[in-house]
Amino acid sequence: MRPLILTLAAALAAIALPAAAADVIGLQGQPSLGKDLDAFPRISSPAGPKVDRINQALNRADARLKKAVKDCGKPDGEMVFWERGVRAPMTGEPFLSLVAADFYGCGGAHPNTWQLALTYDLGTGRPISWASYLPADLVTPEVLLTGDDATQVGAVRAPALLDWYRASIRAASGHDAEWAQGCNDVLDQDLALILWIDAEAGGVAMQIAELPHVVAACNETAVMTTDELRRRGAKPALTDAIDAAHKAKAWQ
Repeated sequence: MRPLILTLAAALAAIALPAAAADVIGLQGQPSLGKDLDAFPRISSPAGPKVDRINQALNRADARLKKAVKDCGKPDGEMVFWERGVRAPMTGEPFLSLVAADFYGCGGAHPNTWQLALTYDLGTGRPISWASYLPADLVTPEVLLTGDDATQVGAVRAPALLDWYRASIRAASGHDAEWAQGCNDVLDQDLALILWIDAEAGGVAMQIAELPHVVAACNETAVMTTDELRRRGAKPALTDAIDAAHKAKAWQ
């Protein structure tokens, strides 16, 4: 019977098991920072010193926004204002992604838009190190940019990732000739991409980090799914967590 037992064990080992259920991060909403100004939520569970470190970073992020709004000036007609909406596209442990979309005017000829994406690794209590989870050709070189609210965010100028992003955006449906005429040249520039995890879309999302207001409409989001991430050599610790979060609907 021993050979049969070994055969059954080997057969069972070959069966692909479903992704483990995600442990969903608990978030507690915070009072707004002003009219149409969302604050970042804070992590309510799990608890511990690493989570405390992230919550303290979110405290500082909210403080930077309050200062940026104050420096913007007092409301004067329609051109001095600041609005922020916040969502959490990944709340599956060990990763938390928060995306803030800003729309503001500080007295210039046109209002501005800015999207701030923060992804934290609960295993370290710090912003995610993409190089720890993605192959080098997708994250090198990395750059540090300063957002419109003075937040410093990491971005990448990896040629392989830029090539994939450009091809993905150009292949997307819904683009007309006017978009192509105005945006193809923009996509060919030396761009930096900001990344975050999107559990609903099932992958790593990316967008151009900085664009002038006049071509802001060219800034679209592309998502590299977990299948593509695996094919390119991403670590299972990332892809499995995304799949589990997608299954658990771990986003807000």
